[in-house]
Amino acid sequence: MKVLVTGVKGQLGHDVVNELRARGHVAVGVDVDEMDITNSAQVTSVMRREKPSAVVHCAAWTAVDKAEQYPEKVSEVNALGTKHIAEACKRVDAKLIFISTDYVFEGTGNTPYKTNDERKGLSVYGKTKLQGEDFVTAILDKFYIVRIT
Repeated sequence: MKVLVTGVKGQLGHDVVNELRARGHVAVGVDVDEMDITNSAQVTSVMRREKPSAVVHCAAWTAVDKAEQYPEKVSEVNALGTKHIAEACKRVDAKLIFISTDYVFEGTGNTPYKTNDERKGLSVYGKTKLQGEDFVTAILDKFYIVRIT
């Protein structure tokens, strides 16, 4: 299976590529230099060239506190970038594994969240990852959303 991994220069993306390769998969890691996720044409071009069976979308703006200072840029990366990835996955019929966050929830509960609990991101980071989740679920039928803490 050929898997494209976004955000390969980050710790998670790097580790995902290594783990996929160790398990015998063809893993293609890309980062902003090879595929700027905020550029729809670039995403489409890379996806059409690589034709992956699946995409693990690790690329994101992850500086949670700093996100409050740059809401437009964070939205461009976490929401719009994810939309571009989802659209490209649909075009090449690839499954998407979207790495999201528990920041999509309100954060005031004292029990573990369930998959379908109400989402209400309170920070710029949480809201933009929530928007990314919404793009994924609206565009694709074949996807997984993984919320990490």
